[in-house]
Amino acid sequence: MRCAVRLKIAALITSLLATPLAAGAAGGKCDRLIATGGADNPPFLWRDPQNPKRLIGANADLLKRIADSLELKLELLYTGDSAKAVEEVNSGRVDLLADAALSVSELERMDFVHPAITGLQVAAWVRNEPGVFYASRDDLAGQTGTRVAGQNWGRVFEGYAAEALKLDTAPSLAEAMQRLLVGETDYVLHERYSAVALAGPLGLLDDVQRLQPPVLSRGMHLAVSHDSACNSPWLRGQLAVKMTELRAAGVPEQLLADNLDRWKQQQLAPASNSQR
Repeated sequence: MRCAVRLKIAALITSLLATPLAAGAAGGKCDRLIATGGADNPPFLWRDPQNPKRLIGANADLLKRIADSLELKLELLYTGDSAKAVEEVNSGRVDLLADAALSVSELERMDFVHPAITGLQVAAWVRNEPGVFYASRDDLAGQTGTRVAGQNWGRVFEGYAAEALKLDTAPSLAEAMQRLLVGETDYVLHERYSAVALAGPLGLLDDVQRLQPPVLSRGMHLAVSHDSACNSPWLRGQLAVKMTELRAAGVPEQLLADNLDRWKQQQLAPASNSQR
């Protein structure tokens, strides 16, 4: 009799312990993710020419791999520029930001997934001339630089730039590079992969060089909104696991290379079609 009672008590305890875990696992699993990001940032993300409501690019391909491996439905939607994309994720209307730059202010509204997708390198691009001396960003002091209007590289660097650098703005990277090539500016500040994507197909990188080390390096992350109904320990944990596996396999770098070529081919397509 005592043995039967003990067995019943043990079974009850096991049931009580197992129930919250099972409920947490079921409740934490999200079946559908809505994501967004900056829409004009090839090769990372840009609008699909065949479906402008959708974003494509290296980060889209990466997130699709992760979603498929977790058996999640994914929608990567165009919501506007980078600022608008951040706003949509902060509000919880969109679950995930696919190109988040880590900052203290955003940590208050999003959970950042580690490791980062890749490292962003904001570099100084100069004319391809001999005798260029450069050891650090401090060597840019006293020279005139140009950046693309609307870019923001974080409170710390923006403070440094305002104090130590002499920067004007151009409406586009193409305009900034043209100013560099004709000698109207000494250098252009722009992110490495973005510069290759935007200026490369125009032939504007043929006569310039990228200085090393970069003036700024920071990670680009996946980030889940605090107000997303999908934000759970299960999802955050799985995103971290998958990102770790993909980084170890070199997948983000390969997707960047693939999408640099994809973007270039899309830029050449209109010219090819017009010649037919």
